[in-house]
Amino acid sequence: MPRINLLPWRETLKKEREIRFGIITGASLVFTGLVVLSAHLYMGSLIDHQQRRNNYLNAEIKKAEAQISEIDKLKEDKERLIKRMDVIQVLEESRPQVVHLFDELVKQAPDGVYFSSIKQKGDKITLEGVAQSNARVSSLMKNIERSQWLSNPKIIFIKTQKNNKRSRARSNVSRFKLEVMQTAPKREVSP
Repeated sequence: MPRINLLPWRETLKKEREIRFGIITGASLVFTGLVVLSAHLYMGSLIDHQQRRNNYLNAEIKKAEAQISEIDKLKEDKERLIKRMDVIQVLEESRPQVVHLFDELVKQAPDGVYFSSIKQKGDKITLEGVAQSNARVSSLMKNIERSQWLSNPKIIFIKTQKNNKRSRARSNVSRFKLEVMQTAPKREVSP
């Protein structure tokens, strides 16, 4: 039997296999690198696209917030103007009430009753004055109860004092203080 040396063939086959393995490994690494690089670039482009969308949305949100703050400011201005208009309307409505008050006080004061002080705080009016007798003060209170513009007379005090020494007739006078509510007559609603 002849002897054949198979060692070089095996070594050549082994070297070819090592070269093929190296080429396949290198190609696999390159392919893997390309896949990873392309995935990285794709993800980067998605992130950039989303970042642009986020920036656009943030810019639009800032515009909307600016508009909302402007709307809130306009609402506050509107509320202030409405309050001013309400105050003006109340003043316009109450303007003739002063005239009616003084007119009503003159009409309701019986002879012998004189007012020395009139103070108003809101709808409450404090009247101070002098009457020739307590009966005149009582008559004043009855007249006020029947009035359309005045109501709820309450006596705070009545003091009887002697009249000045200068007058010939020495009679007593009554100093009084009343609280009265100012009201407006109810308007009749026509159908």
